[in-house]
Amino acid sequence: MALVAAPGHVWAEGRTLTTSDVVTIKVVGQPDLDTATRVEPDGTINFPYIGRIKAAGMTEDALARIIEKRLAARQIVTEPHVLIEVTNFGTQVTIQGQVNSPGAFTVDRTTNLSQLLARAGGLRDTATTVTIRRQGPHGPVTLRYDGKDLVSGKINGDRVFIQNNDEIYVDQSPFYYVYGYVGHTGEFPLIRPLTVQQALSIAGGISPLGTDSRMWIKRRQADGQTMEVPASLDDEVQPSDTIIVNERIF
Repeated sequence: MALVAAPGHVWAEGRTLTTSDVVTIKVVGQPDLDTATRVEPDGTINFPYIGRIKAAGMTEDALARIIEKRLAARQIVTEPHVLIEVTNFGTQVTIQGQVNSPGAFTVDRTTNLSQLLARAGGLRDTATTVTIRRQGPHGPVTLRYDGKDLVSGKINGDRVFIQNNDEIYVDQSPFYYVYGYVGHTGEFPLIRPLTVQQALSIAGGISPLGTDSRMWIKRRQADGQTMEVPASLDDEVQPSDTIIVNERIF
């Protein structure tokens, strides 16, 4: 005679399962069938009297319904009601590039992009595009988000959910360089459109010995060659430009 389970239960949709998740499966009123099992690399779990069941990619709710149907079909339990809970999460993601603490992270609960970036120490000032690469049902998928828009809230990172084995890379902003008679020479991030005048201001301005009438820009061309062109204060700075401020002629 088949066993009779306890009254019904209302289920939420639940989390989507992934490989290495550990799930606890309870058949209400049937403690002998309570099972803790891991989602194997092939995406399956093993359940008493049923055998192997595909679990990866299914929600907790969907998997519970399948187990109920199979228990009922094999007359193991009459009108079974199954509860599934993920007790150990197997999701692993990596984040590299312009974050303060890059590395690999275990995601032990439903996690969005904003939360993951926070765990990685947040975006650096030099961060630009945030790229997520993942394996979709029909092949590789690439998602790109503007880092500034994520920080400002223009793009809601709370709505971008992380999946198992996601690879996230945060690009670095381009740079420009300033040399010669300025307050501070060196490399500067080009995180927004700048004129030469604005770029020089960031570099501490033209020193008393320098002049804005004898400036040059070394600029790389599309063919890889570098050209040196006269520069004015209103010129727009391009990535990898080198601005050279020469000495004033007295």
